[in-house]
Amino acid sequence: MKLRRALPIAAALPALLAISACSGESADSGDGKAKASASAKSTPGAPSADDKAAAEAERIGAMAPRTLEKATLSGTSNGFEIKKVAEADVEAGRSMKADKAECQPLASLAGGFTQVPAVAVEHRSLEPAEAKNATVGSMWLASHSVKNAEKVMADLRTSVKECPGGFKTLGLTYTSVETVKAPTTGDESLGYRITNVVGKQNVTMTYTVVRKDGAVAVFYGVNMLTPKNSAMPEGIVKAQVAQLG
Repeated sequence: MKLRRALPIAAALPALLAISACSGESADSGDGKAKASASAKSTPGAPSADDKAAAEAERIGAMAPRTLEKATLSGTSNGFEIKKVAEADVEAGRSMKADKAECQPLASLAGGFTQVPAVAVEHRSLEPAEAKNATVGSMWLASHSVKNAEKVMADLRTSVKECPGGFKTLGLTYTSVETVKAPTTGDESLGYRITNVVGKQNVTMTYTVVRKDGAVAVFYGVNMLTPKNSAMPEGIVKAQVAQLG
């Protein structure tokens, strides 16, 4: 199935699915002002972007970039192969802007990052290890202060309630948004199902979003054979939350 082969590469930007893929990566402070990206080049003798992000993380009580990377699953877990998404594939999601302000948290997550900029972000593709499993997708972890992480969740809950009819972004159309059950784990969790129109085909995606302290973990899945089974299994969600410590 072509979609299954293409999606793990494209999974960082669910909106484009097999067409193209990307997600966003940014850094934040306690006041929500974006800092330099960890991928930015530094001048000789000056602190690196990673050093700056680590210092900012310490200042606001967030997980530093290297700590977040170590806390992100990799390898094989719960029937899925977990691979780091190349940095070149995590850029276009930065410009995901919704046509309705109340839907922006949803659009940002569709682009692969949280509406409130994060100190660090780790992106992973999720591909089933067994051919009979038709669910594929991705996950990403965003490091925030606890206050900002709580805001991410609160804004997302509001967005899900206020955007049942969907929204548009980057020429893409999302036709519906509905709440679904999420695993009870972390400090709080939220699940929702969203339908995207790709060409002439409706593609249903399920998101599971979990907050533990200042870390926000986002899991996204799509199952073209059985759309209602597109959520990532509870096992892999809980395994990642446990990895956060």
